[in-house]
Amino acid sequence: MIRRDGALAKHTVPDFIGRLTPAEFDAYNEAFGAIQDEFDALEQIKNEIKELTASPDVHAIPDSQFLNQSVKTQHSESGDFTLNWDIRSRLLKLSHSDVLLCERMTAQGKKQYAVIERYQDESPYAHANGKAHALLVHNDVLGAVHDYTTRAEHTLRFMASNMVARAQTIVWERFASQNPARVIRAISERCAKAVGEAHNEIQEQILEQRIARRMMQARGMGHSV
Repeated sequence: MIRRDGALAKHTVPDFIGRLTPAEFDAYNEAFGAIQDEFDALEQIKNEIKELTASPDVHAIPDSQFLNQSVKTQHSESGDFTLNWDIRSRLLKLSHSDVLLCERMTAQGKKQYAVIERYQDESPYAHANGKAHALLVHNDVLGAVHDYTTRAEHTLRFMASNMVARAQTIVWERFASQNPARVIRAISERCAKAVGEAHNEIQEQILEQRIARRMMQARGMGHSV
């Protein structure tokens, strides 16, 4: 068994191929414990995004719990141009916000769809930038859901990056003498694997849906001949 600084490297941690000494293991547990809630939230959001990708049609159906509810988005720095959107359904529930699928009728009498992130009143973002922000606007309801699932992966990467940075600060401040580079790498690899698995599964689902749509289109063309 490998020794480092006279201590046996015998401890294993999830998704890290190496082994940690008792001191490194203690540093890992304290640093990861500080981000455990965020990691659990990432795992939950990852599963919700996978479900959203697998069943976009279900999430595009109007949800009765949001009947007659609306949200406003600001489209100018001065706040003098706002749009009012009817909430259609909720795509994701995050720790400090909801990601909503919304719709409105344009002046031309056509429906327009938007994915809007609505923040809790007490959140710092709401105080600085308003209660809601349009992430994307689309003329097709399923197109809006599909586009958001692609962008949602960036949310996972951003969360993972923030978690690693927070853990890194803890390790360097409190365990600088306990081989912090290995501890940080172990935490980084665990977070990276969580995001990487989500990316692969989401891309597989997107590919399967594209193939299914092409097959349906091909069948339709065959019947029309």
